[in-house]
Amino acid sequence: MANFVHVMPLDDVISHEGSPDCVCGPGGQQVETLATREPVGMIYHHHAIRPCSLWEASAEG
Repeated sequence: MANFVHVMPLDDVISHEGSPDCVCGPGGQQVETLATREPVGMIYHHHAIRPCSLWEASAEG
């Protein structure tokens, strides 16, 4: 499993780094195939410090 996507707020009071070690403590959700339930990737949703309206999804790598 080598596919990672980060969903990060762009207009937050802190800048977020595209890694699981970001200071906001992003939560990870595994993505699996429907047929075999084999893991194919991970989505990390970063936590905004304040309510944000601009978000971006970007691939790690």
